[in-house]
Amino acid sequence: MSDITEHPPVPQLLQEKLKDYPELIAQLQETLNKVGRSPQMSKTLLTDQFESAIWRLESRLDRLASEAAEELKVAESARDPERIAKAEAKWRLMDDCAGCVPDCLRELAVFFGQTVGLFKSIDFFFVPTAKENS
Repeated sequence: MSDITEHPPVPQLLQEKLKDYPELIAQLQETLNKVGRSPQMSKTLLTDQFESAIWRLESRLDRLASEAAEELKVAESARDPERIAKAEAKWRLMDDCAGCVPDCLRELAVFFGQTVGLFKSIDFFFVPTAKENS
């Protein structure tokens, strides 16, 4: 989409979890660079972009978790304990990251300029913070 002027950053939670894997953060950013916003976008288009960002992020994380599981199988077949330990740690991390997308939704919603209540269908994922309650 050529009128996109800004792309969402990788959610902070994922950046923190993947801090030892900058190449994976870069892959997630590359994925999110396929969606974005611009000042003239309608609410409908922003909603579409928001939903696409979620879908793309989930899909890429699932793929990365599958790749990590495959790396673990290769390490196990090589019978190298150090390699197995590293691969298993990465697989567990990627599996955890794939499951934390709901925790990233509010950050993505804020990026896409969504106001409180606009996405009532996803509000059940969120526990209001003290700041939001005041």
